[in-house]
Amino acid sequence: MKTAKRIALLQMSIALVAAVFWAVFADARSGLAALVGGSIAVTLTIYAAVKTFAAPAADAGRAVTNFYRAEVRKLILAAVLFAAAVRFFGDVFAPVIVTFALTLPVYWFALLWDTNDG
Repeated sequence: MKTAKRIALLQMSIALVAAVFWAVFADARSGLAALVGGSIAVTLTIYAAVKTFAAPAADAGRAVTNFYRAEVRKLILAAVLFAAAVRFFGDVFAPVIVTFALTLPVYWFALLWDTNDG
């Protein structure tokens, strides 16, 4: 869970920087849209972590089942959140997608961290 918190914090940091960037170089609405895009990433990260690690798995099969269920629900939640983002920020959707995409490489670097999540 420690790694998931770190991922979410880094994603939120990226989202805040991107939101300021979009607000300064475009407009305030684009900055808000960027913040929403980054918040979608953070929400999905926290949701998957909570659902995966909330119930202790007695065996490896149960752990894998928890993981896959969390991922499927995460994809459904992503569709719902992006649909809402389209509804409210359809005219400035580029900041939503760009900021969301900027938060994704955090997962790649998380593989390099030397942490003990025990």
